[in-house]
Amino acid sequence: MSTYISDLLYRQECVVIPDFGAFISRRVSAQHFASSHTIYPPKKGLSFNAQIKQNDGLLANYVASAADLSYEEAVQEIRNYVRFLDQEIDDNGSVTIHKVGRFSRNEEKALQFTPMYLVNYLPEAFGLTSHETFAIDRIPVAPKVASDNGRIDDVPVAVLETPQTNSGSWVRYAAVGAVLLGLSYAGFSGYVEQVEKDAIAVDQMSDELIDAKIESASFLISDPLPSININVAPLERNYHVVAGAFRISENADKRVAQLKRKGFDAKRIGVNKYGLHNVAFSSFVERNDAINELHTLRALGFDKAWLFTGKLSK
Repeated sequence: MSTYISDLLYRQECVVIPDFGAFISRRVSAQHFASSHTIYPPKKGLSFNAQIKQNDGLLANYVASAADLSYEEAVQEIRNYVRFLDQEIDDNGSVTIHKVGRFSRNEEKALQFTPMYLVNYLPEAFGLTSHETFAIDRIPVAPKVASDNGRIDDVPVAVLETPQTNSGSWVRYAAVGAVLLGLSYAGFSGYVEQVEKDAIAVDQMSDELIDAKIESASFLISDPLPSININVAPLERNYHVVAGAFRISENADKRVAQLKRKGFDAKRIGVNKYGLHNVAFSSFVERNDAINELHTLRALGFDKAWLFTGKLSK
């Protein structure tokens, strides 16, 4: 049974174990922990809601298909598994569902769930593992300068201050770089004096060039670009709160009409692999919105409503 539950968690956002509770998954972005210099890939985070216990048919249908059982036999297998889980918790204090997580009870006898963090149920992250990085120790190195006697000595780094302007900085830096490359071993004091003179000269030259460009520039756009119309595709509503599944399509249409008269945005969402026509109360872009709607409907008495994720064949 744990294998069937694990298989469904790769494909579904919500997997209900009837009379026990529901596993709800949500996408968690990649994370970086600076304290350990570790990067973790994106994943599906698992949580457990003990209030959702109604049989939505998802697990039972999957067990029936995978184990070649009838639907009633699959439901009975799930009941036996729930009794096993409760008995293990009562006898040993906890029970572990393989590849899913560990259950125990607190002092108030409420179920507590600890997910198995090593299992990633996000298909897009298949094969990705955590990656540990290492901090780089950067040590400043003093430059080497030739002295008069031809010996290379370490000298402190000199910080040169040159007049600043609001524009043409790249011209000054390029010129100073050229001067630096052309320097010989003539002596450090002469090198500093020459750099300052060249920087001032370049500063004046760049200002003159920029002024000349501004005087000759024209800011009138005579041929504006044509306007562009962009068609944005609407977001897909892949989370459906299902009202029922019908063997006869006319009955599905009648159910849609009934729900519309009650104010629901009902519609047929396709045919499943068993040939049943599914009718949804409403469909949503976000999974959380669909789950909230499901809880609301069940509180209103629609106990057989359930959540379906994805698309069905038309």
